[in-house]
Amino acid sequence: MGRTPRAGGNMAGAGRMSTPSSLDQSRPVFERAQRLARSLFSGVDAAVVLVDGGDAWRSNDGGGVAPKDAPVASIAVERNELIWIGDASQDPRFAERSNVKGPPYLRLYVAAPIRLEDGSVPGVFAVAGSRALAYDADLAARLQDLADFVADEWSRVQSKAARETAVRESDVAQRMVAQIIDTAPLSLLMTDTAMQVVSASPRWIESRQLIGQAVVGRSLYDLFPNSHAKWRPVYDRCLAGESVHADRVELTLPDGTVIWLQVELTPWRDGAGEIGGLIISSHDVTNMVEALERTERSEERLRLAMEIADIHVWELDYRRRELIKVGAEANFFTEPSTYEELTRDIWSTTDPRDLPDVKAAWDRHCKDGAPYRPEYRIRRSDDREVWVQGAVRYLTDEDGRPLRMVGALQNITDRKASERALVQAKEEAESATRAKSAFLATMSHEIRTPLNGVLGMAQAMAMGEVTDQQRERLDVIRQSGESLLAILNDVLDLSKIEAGKLELEQAEFDISELARGAHATFAATAQAKGLSFELKVDRAARGVYVGDSVRVRQILYNLVSNGLKFTETGGVKVAVGRKGGTLSIAVADTGIGVAPSKLASLFQKFEQADASTTRRYGGTGLGLAICRDLAELMGGGVSAESTLGEGATFTVELPLKRVAAAPSRPVPQAAEVREPVAGVAIRLLAAEDNGMNQLVLRTLLQQVGVEPVIVGNGREAVEAWSREPWDLILMDVQMPEMDGPTATGVIRARERAEGRPRTPIVALTANAMSHQVAEYLRTGMDAFVAKPIEAARLYAVIQSALERGQGAETAAA
Repeated sequence: MGRTPRAGGNMAGAGRMSTPSSLDQSRPVFERAQRLARSLFSGVDAAVVLVDGGDAWRSNDGGGVAPKDAPVASIAVERNELIWIGDASQDPRFAERSNVKGPPYLRLYVAAPIRLEDGSVPGVFAVAGSRALAYDADLAARLQDLADFVADEWSRVQSKAARETAVRESDVAQRMVAQIIDTAPLSLLMTDTAMQVVSASPRWIESRQLIGQAVVGRSLYDLFPNSHAKWRPVYDRCLAGESVHADRVELTLPDGTVIWLQVELTPWRDGAGEIGGLIISSHDVTNMVEALERTERSEERLRLAMEIADIHVWELDYRRRELIKVGAEANFFTEPSTYEELTRDIWSTTDPRDLPDVKAAWDRHCKDGAPYRPEYRIRRSDDREVWVQGAVRYLTDEDGRPLRMVGALQNITDRKASERALVQAKEEAESATRAKSAFLATMSHEIRTPLNGVLGMAQAMAMGEVTDQQRERLDVIRQSGESLLAILNDVLDLSKIEAGKLELEQAEFDISELARGAHATFAATAQAKGLSFELKVDRAARGVYVGDSVRVRQILYNLVSNGLKFTETGGVKVAVGRKGGTLSIAVADTGIGVAPSKLASLFQKFEQADASTTRRYGGTGLGLAICRDLAELMGGGVSAESTLGEGATFTVELPLKRVAAAPSRPVPQAAEVREPVAGVAIRLLAAEDNGMNQLVLRTLLQQVGVEPVIVGNGREAVEAWSREPWDLILMDVQMPEMDGPTATGVIRARERAEGRPRTPIVALTANAMSHQVAEYLRTGMDAFVAKPIEAARLYAVIQSALERGQGAETAAA
């Protein structure tokens, strides 16, 4: 039974572990040990001596506590070793003690330390006698064995007492826990090892929808049968000593409602230290979980949207010194960005080619608050070009120190590619349009040149003495040429409209004069077909309007021309009215009419009611389409009403502003017909590069007694003007070496520099659009005559120009 001595035994600790009175139940054991000791040491007394502070307890004193008077015992306890005093009278430490000098005249005293399992030494097992005895190792060992025997009894008593105390305390604690759970405002549950409910808080019962049911004594598997498979492994782990924490636990209640719980499962132990069951605390986190799920769904939608939109979002947190990134970074950068990289140089990811523009945009944003939405390329280590549109928000504290910088990048590479493709397509389309326009202009010039010869010579011949048969033939030539010219004009107008090159002028014009002009122009045609031709301008519609009179006239002429073309009997009526701010022009005829199902197609390009109409009446089918396009350009429209065989009515509505002021002096138009020049010697210089046109011009002028001097280009015209004065110059626009407008500019400049009188200059041009005419007038020309040249108009313009020139000279004189 020997025990290994441990120096420095804890005497005080032993005193705290037990009290002497608790060892009374061990007295029979101690007495047995004492009898054995007395048999080993003849004539001695034996006792268990416990030392506690200043007191000592002796088993042979009936277990009473008395003041400590056992120096040998104290030494043995302190040293944790057996002490053998063979003759106390010879030991200076004890010789003078009363029980040594006097009765009972102690000589022998041996004390063996009582060593407990925890290493403490609460006392000794001692023998004492009046007969001296030298040290005997065998007796010393036997005495130590008896001391160890006493120590074992001590431990047994202590363990039993501890268990009994623990059981009592456990019972008390369990009752207290149950009372706490029963009254706690929390969701708490206490079970035994069979997972039967020992105690449940009201909130737990209520939250599980178990109000009014017997809960205590029932198993959780019985209360929640659907949770058996899921929760048994968890309960088993906890019953084995593990504590479990779960943040999100799904629980289906008896009515089918699903709630989410935060759960803590902890095993509780009884007085013997054995696990007695579980304490389960739970907190309803359904609202939090649902909010989190909504957030997660929102984040998922955001991630999906960012993925679809190819967006990368980043945030520099200067306080935490971290870079947060969301989105497909790999779609933008070849290498992931880092916090250190971006804080060192925020522009490090920008392509150097775009860096100046991006920095300038940032400077404007910081200075003026201008929107920061730059588009630039990303710096990459490969050859792939990635375009992004950036946005940044920079946040600072009250002192201006940076807090965060949040930025977003959207991949616009595909959009940029599309833009480049669109630009290229636009450039190609514009190039094609320019080529088309140039081709049409060239074709117009080339077609008008022979037409000028045909019509000019036909007019010249008709002005001479011809027979009726010859005049009839000349009329056929003239009408054919004019028809061809009308087709050419339609095609050119259509091409300009489609190319968006047709510009409308805004000038004042008198609608009554415009309508009367149309009536005068077509009256002869109506008379020749035996048709009536009526014109009515409502009083409410009369007055001066602001708009493009040339295009309004073109629309009216087209509609009247169509009405007369498709009418064999009856007549055509033109009615001009005004309602609100809209000018309306209606042209009604009694012609062949159109089936209602065909009306919509009338305004389509190259469309007529049917093929037989084209064969019978001719035409390109462009007139009404041009009318519609012109009306729409002016903000209006064209509509049609018709009954097959009963005629048709076409109505144009134009939102033109009517003004009270009189119309400004109109630009001389080719339609102004004046008396031919006669009996006046005119010094006329003509600049024309085409030989056929020169012949036509000479022939027409000779018919009225004018012998022109003709040169081949603008440079020669300037030289001729420099040599001698001229009454009038006819200036072709397109000529080699120097064109007409340039030559006119040179002449006007020299007139001002040399003080020469202004020479009237009339443009000869196949390009007689209003904006073109305006450009000619800005260069210094005074009037124009359109090609093919109509003789009467040529004469009238010459006469008008001469009169204005003479008036200017008179005023100067």
